[in-house]
Amino acid sequence: MPALATTLRDWTRTILHGGVDALLPQTCLACGTWVRLENPGVCPDCQAALDRLIRAHVCPRCGRTARPETIYDSGCAACRREQFWNVRGVARIGSYSTPLDRLTTRLKYGGRERNADFLADLMAESLSRYEWFSEVEALVPVPMHWRRRLQRPCDHALLLTVALARRTGVPMVNALRRVKHTPSQTRMTSRTSRFKNVSGCFAPRRSAKCLVGGTVCVVDNLLMSGATVCEVSKALRRAGAKRIYAAVIVRTVAPGDFELEPDAASGEDRAPVPSVDGSADR
Repeated sequence: MPALATTLRDWTRTILHGGVDALLPQTCLACGTWVRLENPGVCPDCQAALDRLIRAHVCPRCGRTARPETIYDSGCAACRREQFWNVRGVARIGSYSTPLDRLTTRLKYGGRERNADFLADLMAESLSRYEWFSEVEALVPVPMHWRRRLQRPCDHALLLTVALARRTGVPMVNALRRVKHTPSQTRMTSRTSRFKNVSGCFAPRRSAKCLVGGTVCVVDNLLMSGATVCEVSKALRRAGAKRIYAAVIVRTVAPGDFELEPDAASGEDRAPVPSVDGSADR
């Protein structure tokens, strides 16, 4: 009887899923192709590409994809030369490549809240590999200026942080406000212009008082030059935060950065994440 009940249950589930698929077809969050209900999220092709990005070796300090021999406890060869870097470590899902680029842009410019939930699952999994995340007391979204909010379908960083807080149990604190409206960072053509563009853009809210002496994690969709995270960290330190980390969906590949080869990391387990010592916090 138990075997028969299990069989009937499986048949019923198959029929129900098939009916829902026919009436309310689900599409891949990245490429838009049809996917079956029992496999929500992304299609098999996008999932395979996503797994490849997730398996890549990553610098725990700056979030760049890097060759394993260039990664040290204090960072990779690239970020150890960046004097402006002022967060202790960065967790990311992968580099800005397909399908993560599509998942990110569909959230940011398309207002796809399903993407926020899906990406929060991946981000929570990424954060679980970092020892420092167990010390994080608050998740802080990068704030959006009210004028920019009128131009966008959603506040993507806020949506992502809310979803991430639900999955990790770490509370979200809306600790900052954006006090200056500036052009989008994607329009800036150089690292210097990006840092100048966001200089003095952020200020603490009253709610930031709870962060005094604490460990926080800044949450955003994308990390390019690091200028935004740098300025956000300055505002959090003015509010009294002691240790600051960052979690993003993607880190872009800048000129001179190591790029993952098409067949790199396939069939391999993800490399262990090295620890980051206090020398990275400056």
